[in-house]
Parts: sequence; C-alpha cells; structure tokens
Amino acid sequence: MDKQTFLTTMSPSKRVQEVNKLLQDHDLRSICDLLEIPSSSFSKIMWEGDYIYHKADKKYYPFVRSEEERLTKDLSKNNDEATFFKQHEDTLRKVIQHFENKGLLILDDRIYSRDATYSNKSIRMNNAIYEEFSSFCEEYYPHLKIQHIIAQALIDAKNKYRPESKQ
Repeated sequence: MDKQTFLTTMSPSKRVQEVNKLLQDHDLRSICDLLEIPSSSFSKIMWEGDYIYHKADKKYYPFVRSEEERLTKDLSKNNDEATFFKQHEDTLRKVIQHFENKGLLILDDRIYSRDATYSNKSIRMNNAIYEEFSSFCEEYYPHLKIQHIIAQALIDAKNKYRPESKQ
C-alpha cells in the first residue's frame, strides 16, 4: 500500500481495516514511516471517518458520540443486512432447499491447487453410464467442469472404500 492509494482511493472504513491489519505486526510510528506520512497528519487522516485509536487494544474503532448514535448505527447496519436478505430471499431459499434435498458438492482443495500438475488419462467406460453422469453434471452442477467432479468422485471413492485397517 502506498501513500497515494491510502490518501485518495481508500474510504475511511477501508483505511481503518488496512491500518488495523498492519497494527498486528507494526506500531503506529512504523506505519507512518511505511506510508511516508507524518504522524500528526496520519492522526488527522484517521479522524476523517470518526475513528479513534485505542492504545490498549492497538486498534482503531469508530467513535460514537452518544448512545442514540450508536443505536442508529447498529440499526442501519442491521437494516443493510435485512435489505440484502430481503432482496435475495428467493435465491437463498433455493440454495437452502437444494442443500436440504441433495446436499452440496464441496470439492477437495487439491482439485484446484495451483501446485497441481495435470496429465491426460484414457479410461474405457460404459457409454450409458457416462451419458447419465454427464447429464447429471449438466443439470445439477453446470458451473463445474466434469473433470473436477470426476476427480472429487475418485477422492470420495478412495475415502469411502478404504479398508478399515488403513484409516
């Protein structure tokens, strides 16, 4: 993060998030040095979104001037969440229903690993079974590649049918 990005493109709340992350490994003075901003200017910049530094926690928090303001902020935050859920109610219901009826297909991390190497393998397969599997994938998991679903099926089969003594 550079000084220009910090000052011009970041919102006050984003600045606080970034600075709080940096505060886990640095102190305020080293953050000011890192950003090449004098500490007095840095404090003024952080005040822009009504954030204050709490020395004991080594963190910035929103400054609340009154109990009424705190309640208003909490309500607006809850309203944002409620609005989101209301706007996406149908989609969320479909996702929940799909999960309850069929479960989710969660792919093993190794399938998408950046370090993975790939090779082509040819296997003989019954045409009817492959067509049935292919139709299943297109209907229920069109967002996934068949190769990834097959890789997950291999992992699942290995885990399910491994002899008890090997587990």
